[in-house]
Amino acid sequence: MGASTFRPVGASTFRPIDTTYILVRMSDKSTERTDGVRSSPDPSTRKSILVAARRQFTTDAATITIQAVAAEAGVSRQTVHRYFGGLKGLRAALAAEGLDTANASDEPTRDRLIDAAERLFSRPASGLISIEAISAEAGLTKGAFYHHFADRAELLRLVARRVSPVEEMRAQIQPSIGLSAREGLIAIATAYYAAMRKRADLVRNLAVNSSQDPELARIVMSETIGQGAPMMVAWFALQIQKGNLRPIDPALLVQGLFGPVFLMIVLGPTVFDELAQIGIRPAIDNVEAYVDLLLHGAAQPDAHRGGIR
Repeated sequence: MGASTFRPVGASTFRPIDTTYILVRMSDKSTERTDGVRSSPDPSTRKSILVAARRQFTTDAATITIQAVAAEAGVSRQTVHRYFGGLKGLRAALAAEGLDTANASDEPTRDRLIDAAERLFSRPASGLISIEAISAEAGLTKGAFYHHFADRAELLRLVARRVSPVEEMRAQIQPSIGLSAREGLIAIATAYYAAMRKRADLVRNLAVNSSQDPELARIVMSETIGQGAPMMVAWFALQIQKGNLRPIDPALLVQGLFGPVFLMIVLGPTVFDELAQIGIRPAIDNVEAYVDLLLHGAAQPDAHRGGIR
């Protein structure tokens, strides 16, 4: 399917929507300057980092750190991460040049730090959690943290990705293009609701902690809503373009489909229990009926007036 742009009929204030979002990943890992202009990596900087890394690996591969490589190359830790993505990328680049850089202990340590951060952020009202706290929870030093991550934000992104339902949704979006709007929406919504229910405790506590941690809030929003919403806006736009849905703002449909369920998850299990006691099934447990309500509304059609009663 080629790139296509959709603008709902009569909605002059809407911006064109690129429906190719459905078929591509939302993230672009190209190097980009703060002024929005893409820049090419500097070969001399890359070479100096590799020379420093080779020297460090041949001296003592077990104790090498990004900080040590950066210091020897005369660059920042962030620069090393930008060029190679961390030690794993450095090892891959050096291995391509014929150097044996294998170290079986690297991934387990990195995972320990991610797991530790997830545990800390899963605790209600834990507030601003520092690098030192994450390292201590993992039973590691602050130096070990910087051995694997450029900064706190890099680790937070990985924790947020564990929460995000984007991959489950993505797995349903492309196959659903050939289905009816109802069947496709039920498949996508079911995947989203199942992912959110499975991670409900972590989602809820991250939401609470985000109110006290602006950096965490920005990253959680970027990795969840920032990744998932454009895909769904494009999916709805495509359905409108195909004539399966009437021309309304796709962003409103996205909010209607996902907003109430996210709110229920954040409010917690007590709300589910209270609703159950009065005979109300939440949308997360009643996907088909909720999708039908979203697609058709609650009003009866009025055949005589050509609208609704």
